[in-house]
This record gives sequence, structure tokens and C-alpha cells, in this order.
Amino acid sequence: MTEIRHRLASLALLLSLSLTALLTGCGSIMSTAGAGPIEEDPGERTFGQWMTDESIETKAKVNINAADEGYDDAHLSIASFNGFVLLAGQVPSETLKALATDVVRKIEDVRRIYNELEVGPAISLGTRSNDTWITTQVKSKLLATSDTPGTRVKVVTENSVVYLMGLMTEEEADRVSLAAAEVGSAQRVVQLFELIPAPAI
Repeated sequence: MTEIRHRLASLALLLSLSLTALLTGCGSIMSTAGAGPIEEDPGERTFGQWMTDESIETKAKVNINAADEGYDDAHLSIASFNGFVLLAGQVPSETLKALATDVVRKIEDVRRIYNELEVGPAISLGTRSNDTWITTQVKSKLLATSDTPGTRVKVVTENSVVYLMGLMTEEEADRVSLAAAEVGSAQRVVQLFELIPAPAI
């Protein structure tokens, strides 16, 4: 009986200590959260906007391909960043190029469309692999350069042309573009940034 009481007493003490630690932890969290307002970085997308962009890309790909059988012979690269949509790749005709814009324009939350589609045959698998390699090189260079906000840049390469998307100040946009242009395999760099005000000093 004495042993049982001893075990119950030990258990009660353990629960008491655990509860104290838990309450102390909660107090610390509340204190930290209440220290001041949490401000969003204007150069970063919110998680909600990221989800919206993913939805835009999916809808654009599905709806364009469903709009005309001619897209079966096309190669499309579609990217969305904060509602700015890039259409790149190759389509068989000017009609299909224009139709792609019309289709995407009807998608909710699309703010601007950059139609960079070229009329002509789809590029080869070898060229696509080279585009992937260029994108990897550009991303690596931006991440390795301390004064460029590489994590805030979306890089799309199509037929050796590098498209850069993101929320940037004018100075950041120029700096990122110059860094991307240093990748030797890139034939051209195109800025598709949404410019934001520079932070107040």
C-alpha cells in the first residue's frame, strides 16, 4: 500500500512539473507574439498567393490544351507569379498563340499576361534538357550571390531565353538580371518583374 501511495505521489509531482513547464512555454510564446506586429515582406508572396499561382498554372495548362486540338503539336511553358502569367514555348499558328491569351484571360486572379509564344515547331527534347540546365545554373548563381534575392526569383528558360519573375525593387531587378546574364548558355534575359517601392531608409 505504501509503495502504491509513493508511486501516485511521484506521478502527481511529474504531472505538476509538466503542467508548469507547459504553462511557462505558453507564456513565452504569447510574450514573443505580443512583442510587436508581424510585418509581411513586400518582396515575398504569401502562402495564399503561392497557392493561387499554382492554381492559375494548372488551370491555364488544362484549359489551353482543351481549347483546340492544335495544341497537341505545341510545347507550352506556363508560369504564374503573383498573378503575372508567362506563356512561353512554341505553337503551330498565330491563331493558337492569340487563343492562349484569350483562354488565360478568363482565369480568376490573373492580373497580367506575357505572351512570349513563338510560332513554329516544338523544340527538341535535347533543347528542353539544355533549358533545364540553364535554369539550374541561373538559380545556383543567384543563390550563391549574397547581394541578390535569389529565393524571391522564379526562373523559366525556354529555347535558351531566360525569363525572370518576382517582386523586386528596380535596383534588385537590374542586379538579378545582370547576374543571370553571366550564365554563358543563356542567349537572352527577359525581365518580367513586378516592381515594388524601395524600402524607406
